[in-house]
Amino acid sequence: MKQTITIAGQECLINTPEKTALLRFLIDRPLAFYSLDTLMGKSGLDELTVTETIAVLQAEGIRINYRPSYGFYYEPRERLLHPDTVTARLSTRWWGKRILVGDEITSTIDLAKTLAGQADSHGTVIAANQQTKGRGRFGAPWISPKGKDLLLTFLAAIPEWQLSPSLLSLYAVTAVARVLDTAYQIPVKIKWPNDLMAHKKKLGGVLVERDEQNRRLLISLGLNIHSAPQDWPPDLRATAVSLAMLRPDEWRRDLLLAQCGSTWESLWEAMRYDGGETVRGYWKRYSSTLGKTIRLKVRGREMVVFTKSIDEAGRLVLTGEDGAEFALRPDEAQSIQTLE
Repeated sequence: MKQTITIAGQECLINTPEKTALLRFLIDRPLAFYSLDTLMGKSGLDELTVTETIAVLQAEGIRINYRPSYGFYYEPRERLLHPDTVTARLSTRWWGKRILVGDEITSTIDLAKTLAGQADSHGTVIAANQQTKGRGRFGAPWISPKGKDLLLTFLAAIPEWQLSPSLLSLYAVTAVARVLDTAYQIPVKIKWPNDLMAHKKKLGGVLVERDEQNRRLLISLGLNIHSAPQDWPPDLRATAVSLAMLRPDEWRRDLLLAQCGSTWESLWEAMRYDGGETVRGYWKRYSSTLGKTIRLKVRGREMVVFTKSIDEAGRLVLTGEDGAEFALRPDEAQSIQTLE
């Protein structure tokens, strides 16, 4: 029987310590054979729990098969995003201690908002194989084919220590850029305020919302992994790109999600102690916006400005055509176009 949780009438798989313990070593050696005794020894579970956990994982779509005289073996399925193949790769303290994955849900943001009031929601992750009502900045629809991309929202408690709303957007997008750069050498850039770019095409984006009533942050990511131009609306095909288009590797969404989660946690802890200095430094390294002349639309008015720097609060510092200097929050820019 599957281990699921129902949120607002939508069913999601949920991670458990038993499933994670069993998968923690199986995912490192796909197709390797293990006896029942070995599975018990490595997972720390008794015989009955091992057999019951294997049955649950199989019901949830995980391929753990058995061959007489050889034993059990694990066979990866990339099109299946499973919560325990993510937690099995984590060594975080709070990020991803609870992971929910819906096969087809309205949006990860919708479910996150439902969970925000729970006392233990800090670090909870909601991911989806498909969203029927996915959205980005200013409510724009986010189109993604089923089982191909990374779609998630995680919850973080609004901390007691000083945290600028503008800095949050930099934090959320910079963590993903760090992973793509350092782990995969993808030539990633950040287009202010929240877009991940590669070769001047959009690879993904982040969205940060605040729930003041429940004192929670909702931090979302949409990242193109396996999708292709035929999966996107015609008006996006010339301006979007996916990781598989950049490099035909065997991309694993569960591994990439775990890597992003670990980086989100480490940068969160860095912000606690350095006020965002580390985040701002990384963001400057990846920015495609700094030092450029851009056309902005702010409060319905278009303006041409020069991007000078980023301030301590995470706001973009600009110089107008009249030479006056001012700072802009991410939520104030409706559109941005680089002119040089």
